Amino acid sequence: QFVITQMFLDAQVYLNFVKECRAYGIQVPIVPGIMCLNTFGGLQRMTTLCKTRLPEGFMEEAKAANTSDDDFKLWGVKAGVAMCKEILAGGAPGLHFYTLNLEKVVVGTLLGLGLVTAEQAAACSTGDADAKFMVSAQGITTGAKS
Repeated sequence: QFVITQMFLDAQVYLNFVKECRAYGIQVPIVPGIMCLNTFGGLQRMTTLCKTRLPEGFMEEAKAANTSDDDFKLWGVKAGVAMCKEILAGGAPGLHFYTLNLEKVVVGTLLGLGLVTAEQAAACSTGDADAKFMVSAQGITTGAKS
C-alpha cells in the first residue's frame, strides 16, 4: 500500500502534506507525483487546472526560460532536479513522474539526479522527438529500506 500525490511544483507542499498525513496516522509511503515541465503552455494549463501552488518567482522564471522549446525543456530539467533533490532529502521514498509520454525532461531529470547513467539516458533519447518510448520511473527509489 502506498499513496502517489497529485502533481506539485513547490517541494514544501509535498513535505507539509506528508507531515499532515503522519499527524493523522497515515503511515504508508507517500510517493511524490512529479509533473515534468515540457512546455510553458503546458505548465500554464496544468497549474491552472490543478490549482497548483508555485514557489515565489517560479512562473516568472518559467516565462524567461520560454525562448524556445529546447531552452524551456532545459530549464524544466534544472527545476525538476532541484525540486526532486529537496523532496528526496526531506524523506520521499521515491519519485513518480507524470511523463505524458514525453521522455526528454524526465530522462534529463533522472540523469541530473544521478539515478541513470549517461549511457542509459542516451538509450532513451536516440531520436529527435519525444514519445519514442514509454518511460516509466517505476521502481526507482532512494535505496532506503522502510
